[in-house]
Amino acid sequence: MNHFLLFALLCFGCSKDADESLSEGDGSPGDDTAESDADDTAAPPEETPLLNGLYSSGFLVGPVAGLIVGLQLEFEMSKDEDGSRMIDQVILRAANEEGDVSEDLAVASGVSVDEEGAMVVDWPLFTLPAAFSPTSGDVDIKSVMSGQIRSEDFACGEVTGEIVSFEMDLAGSTFGTTRWENRILGTPSGCPGAQLEEVERLTECPMMEEGRTADFPSGTTPREYELHLPEGYDGTTPTPLVVVLHGIGSSIDAMLGSDNLLDEASRTGHIVIAPQALERGGTAAWDPVGAPAYNQDIALFDDMVHCMSEQYNIDPDRVHVTGMSLGGIFTGTLIATRSDVIASAAPFSGGIFREKIDGWVPIPTLLSWGGEDDTYYGQNFHDLAALMTERLTSDGHFVISCNHGLGHSLSGELWPYAFRFLMDHPRGVEPLPYVGEGLPEEFPGYCSIVE
Repeated sequence: MNHFLLFALLCFGCSKDADESLSEGDGSPGDDTAESDADDTAAPPEETPLLNGLYSSGFLVGPVAGLIVGLQLEFEMSKDEDGSRMIDQVILRAANEEGDVSEDLAVASGVSVDEEGAMVVDWPLFTLPAAFSPTSGDVDIKSVMSGQIRSEDFACGEVTGEIVSFEMDLAGSTFGTTRWENRILGTPSGCPGAQLEEVERLTECPMMEEGRTADFPSGTTPREYELHLPEGYDGTTPTPLVVVLHGIGSSIDAMLGSDNLLDEASRTGHIVIAPQALERGGTAAWDPVGAPAYNQDIALFDDMVHCMSEQYNIDPDRVHVTGMSLGGIFTGTLIATRSDVIASAAPFSGGIFREKIDGWVPIPTLLSWGGEDDTYYGQNFHDLAALMTERLTSDGHFVISCNHGLGHSLSGELWPYAFRFLMDHPRGVEPLPYVGEGLPEEFPGYCSIVE
């Protein structure tokens, strides 16, 4: 993933996907050396070594499975006459996979290290700069690294604190550190032995009942969704399905309460299913970066589509996705990872932070956002829209852009053209209906086909 934020969101330009990063020497699936390396580093050394010079560090953001922020740490460490060790100074900088390094972001001094190599680095509030944030916006972070020095080449441990910009707790976060010159072999993001578990998909479906369901058994946590059928649905005709995704810190009620959403869905004959995001770090949020095998929210999408198709007459060529803010960003994640299922997509104030997976195909996409005033949690969705447009068009997607100028908001005027677009773009439609013909009358003047 080489663009995000979170959040809706965080630093993605300097991150790797969990399935890639966890196979690079930190004891995870795919790491052939994990078992022997873990044996070598699991116990503290007889004499705590000193860390001096430049180190590469991976910061695994616990609330967002798979998001790893790249850092450069510069240590100055010493030992006094009685053998006590001290981190005289450690400097924190942002770093990305291209080798770019930021200016100094934070400095910690006078950090004691005990006999077993344990250390606690309490960083002052620092700002991850926009140039290293896939949101193209600054992100404020307050964190504490509590870990252990295992060797002159390796330290690891836990991270606590808060992503201040998103009011998101960092519980469950970890870090790993290796010498800067060794980063070509992979930067760890935790201690040896840590593993992500694949999320199993449903094989037996519960009844998918209309209205609100709070205990859909997807992934490791029961999930909530609301289901709406169009007026007159009787199951005799293949019917389009649209998955509707709310924003960060928001809810099903807020999203479905958007003016005209359900009215337009019913008018155009779409079944609507709107899931609720999990609480991540104290905030309702989707996971836009985690690899599909480990991502609870991609699993939820898979399970909902599977179970709906099993119990309702869903047109397999008319499965669509739309979402707002982080829901629009997660729509981008599904475009990159589930284009074999999705016919077309309509993100609002969204983005795309993941690389496309094997088997990906381009799909028609309608991008809508609110102009230069489209900001939220300090993130610039105007810039994210430009990045998403460039990314999708370069990958061969048919793209329509709609700068509605209403800031970071949904309005009833947006849904008529959004549902018309989805209705007109089933899977594999040829020729594309608007090419050479122009946009239908439902589309306002601020919409145009991206050439």
